[in-house]
Amino acid sequence: MSADEQPSTSRRRIIKAGVVAGAGAGVGAVAAAAPASADPGDPVVLGALNNAQSSETVLLGGSSANPTLALRGAPGQAPLRFSPEPDNLLPAEMPTGSLAVTTEGNLVIGGRSNTKAYVNTSRWANRTVAIPPTRILDTRSVPTSTTYDKFIVGGRANVDSSGRLKAKTAIQLTISGLPDVTPGQAQAAYVNITVAGTVAAGFLTAYSAQLPRPGTSSLNWWGPNQILSNLVEVQVGTYSNRPYTFTIYTDSTTSVIVDVSGLILANPAS
Repeated sequence: MSADEQPSTSRRRIIKAGVVAGAGAGVGAVAAAAPASADPGDPVVLGALNNAQSSETVLLGGSSANPTLALRGAPGQAPLRFSPEPDNLLPAEMPTGSLAVTTEGNLVIGGRSNTKAYVNTSRWANRTVAIPPTRILDTRSVPTSTTYDKFIVGGRANVDSSGRLKAKTAIQLTISGLPDVTPGQAQAAYVNITVAGTVAAGFLTAYSAQLPRPGTSSLNWWGPNQILSNLVEVQVGTYSNRPYTFTIYTDSTTSVIVDVSGLILANPAS
């Protein structure tokens, strides 16, 4: 064999700790002292720390019928486990195709253009939860009843003596206390908003109480004495230190009824 020729088996191979398989006729297995770790170019040692430092190990193989690498765990054991790293120690940019896991159990990949991204798993994904429909506001009852006071966190004075939300004003509501509103998880709610006894044409906007009012509408009406409703997905936020709140703004005086029928929960809790 010339100096430029290489044996068919690469020197970078997996061996049992302390045993190197010899090659060539008449050469048997030779016992060797187990190294503490494998440096670049050395065999990979099972059961020991293998430190490749900054070098990259590439495994080539596989076919249309067989994978490049197949792993099988012992009964009851995972075939592959990543050593977790604190999220703040992972780089802001990860090479496309790379994979890591954080100490919080989140799976992270290097996405398009080396963008660090979180894998959308059952732990990480948002989910929609239906709850028993619950009325959290009926302005017609506000002047004479405290039924909805536990849900009203601001703007109660904007309801007039006839039980109508005044034009160009808003009221802030919270969904705290409803079923499945787990601390840190509720991100939005499905609310059915009804206007009744409208005074003139106008519109209503529902939005997170911690955000500025957007230039959009959630419900529109075209004249007096209208009764209309719309199902709206509204983001919740914090208002006056009260969590899970959203705002109802009305452009024109009207009675407002709000029923909550579902929640959007974040996993994990933020």
